[in-house]
Amino acid sequence: MQPTVDILSPNTKLVIFDLDGTLYKKKGMVRRMLCSAPLEWRLMFAERKTRKQLRGQWMQNEAAFYQNYFQTMSKFCSKTPEELKQWYFERYMPLMVRVIRTHYKPVKWLGQFIEACHIRRIKTVILSDYGHVSEKLDALHLDSNLFDWIISAPELGGLKPASQLLDQVANKMQVNVNQCLIIGDRNDTDGQLAQIKGVHFFLVQ
Repeated sequence: MQPTVDILSPNTKLVIFDLDGTLYKKKGMVRRMLCSAPLEWRLMFAERKTRKQLRGQWMQNEAAFYQNYFQTMSKFCSKTPEELKQWYFERYMPLMVRVIRTHYKPVKWLGQFIEACHIRRIKTVILSDYGHVSEKLDALHLDSNLFDWIISAPELGGLKPASQLLDQVANKMQVNVNQCLIIGDRNDTDGQLAQIKGVHFFLVQ
């Protein structure tokens, strides 16, 4: 399903978009990344295991999150946290951006939906569980200025569906939490976050 302006209620003051899988269809992403760097498959699977294990956890700030993240990841492979940090930021995330630039396009409904939000003076935010948000938007040829704020969950100290993430975003945008609408492609992250906080959620399919 694709979101339409009908899901914007008079109470909606802030729309929070997920990025990967929501603003572009990420089908084939894992295969394409593995094909681009086949010798790094062990690290990629260690990263996925780590992300799954830490889902929904809250660690107060970005530094604490990444310290925990790379320490946990080191348990799934033969690399030190320092080596993994370098790999993640210098190899893995730039590779993901390159794959997006080469193979993916933004969803067709986004422009019209954003325009409707602007007309109604509804603020818009991207909240992604991955970093490199600006770089990904650039790879999709999307202007980051379309949104009032773009941020990754790790920068705020955790991963979805940690409820503190929504509190921080709502506070930053100066709206009440119950005035938020979350749009995402996963029930177990975006959907669960909405359920925990009692706000509306639209599942993109």
